[in-house]
Amino acid sequence: MTGVPARRRRSRGWIAAIIVVAVIAALLVALELAARAIVPQVVRSQIVANLGLPEDQAIDVDVPGVLLPQLAVGSIAEMSLRADDVEIEGISGDARVDIQDAPVWGSGDWSSARAVVVLDEEQLRTLLGRVDDFPVDAVSLDAPEVALDTELSLFGASVPLGVRLAATAEDGDLVLSPTTFRLGGVDVSADALRQQVGPLVGSFAESWPVCLAEYLPSALTLTDVAVEDRGVVASFDIDSAILSDEKAQQPGTCGDAS
Repeated sequence: MTGVPARRRRSRGWIAAIIVVAVIAALLVALELAARAIVPQVVRSQIVANLGLPEDQAIDVDVPGVLLPQLAVGSIAEMSLRADDVEIEGISGDARVDIQDAPVWGSGDWSSARAVVVLDEEQLRTLLGRVDDFPVDAVSLDAPEVALDTELSLFGASVPLGVRLAATAEDGDLVLSPTTFRLGGVDVSADALRQQVGPLVGSFAESWPVCLAEYLPSALTLTDVAVEDRGVVASFDIDSAILSDEKAQQPGTCGDAS
């Protein structure tokens, strides 16, 4: 007879343990959900403040995996940020930022961070409109190059001129360099044109450096440029100094993208 109460006590003990585990699990789920609601808002507010973006700027923040353990160790393993039509100093584009090992409390360094900014044709024209003497009205995208289709005055006659420009990253600047010309219906390489009638085509035979540093935090360094169907795709490395150094958060200067 004495064995029955003991079994009941053990049964009640297991039930109590299960209830405790269930409560803890529910609490952890609630904390995870709360963290996933709060962290994107904190990240977004920091970006808006540091870059001077509009208060209503939409920014999608994605953190894969379970968030609570990452917050506990003070580092988020992976984070992706996406925003369309981000405008800084009148220049806009669609942006994506991927960060690895981002410090939770804003101090320390991340292991890497990279931004990709895409400018469509109209956004590219807006940027090039700030380059002295650039024939921005003649610009179009012709992946994998930028196209200029205009007219050239030769010996008193207007001759159709088509220029194809390769886009590269050089010393932190976006550089557009002529590769081929179509002059009067004939394709000519840039080198051949420079040798034969270089002075006649003037600036069309030269490269056009486009400074991006003055529009972006100096912590961003342009590393690669490609012209795709979706637009001009510019890739940047981001120094983690942007987290705490006010100078790194301020725009750079032309000729110095660091």
